Amino acid sequence: MTMAARISKAEKVSKTSVAGLCAGANLRTPCGPRRVEFLRAGDLIVTRDNGLRPVRMVWTRTVTAAEIAADPSLAPIVLRTRAIGPMMPQRDLSVAPAHRLLIPGWRLEGEADNEACLVPARDISDLNDSIYVDRAPDEVTYYNIVFDEHQVFCANGLPVESFSPTTANLKETPRAVCDDLKKIFPELGPKFTDYPAPRYKMRERVSYIPDYA
Repeated sequence: MTMAARISKAEKVSKTSVAGLCAGANLRTPCGPRRVEFLRAGDLIVTRDNGLRPVRMVWTRTVTAAEIAADPSLAPIVLRTRAIGPMMPQRDLSVAPAHRLLIPGWRLEGEADNEACLVPARDISDLNDSIYVDRAPDEVTYYNIVFDEHQVFCANGLPVESFSPTTANLKETPRAVCDDLKKIFPELGPKFTDYPAPRYKMRERVSYIPDYA
């Protein structure tokens, strides 16, 4: 691929840090795929690096059509089938703009082919017809999965991250959710500073190499 085909996203920075998966995303469980909206605390999910791990919490944020019209950066990102690579995702997947996806290094300018990185969905949207902002959605609910530590798991076959309570994203998290997190993880303190950090490199404002074939 030529350098001209490598499109930088450095100037397309979203105002929002809203994360989560949209309804309909299928996650792998020991009993087969289960849609994210049907998950409950205690359900086991197949993770990329740590096998089966129990869900500790599922919290949601609903964004109305009026809110999206007023702030388009709240709109979901749609990834069409095979948008990232073979079977990634296996079928269309919608996520919140700040939700991080595990992107293979060969899709990122300046990364080794085998160096996968966690990248916000907004950073790779609107480069072609395979990944785009849904600019006219109805009300949308974003589902956030919380484990005992940060995990990567597959949603419709595409590796995505779980919610990780950090100082930055807790500013965007509803107060009631923060209170519930403190009850679930009392040992981590009010700022969750001891919550395990992601094991993958986290990048933003990436130069993404789309597939035009």
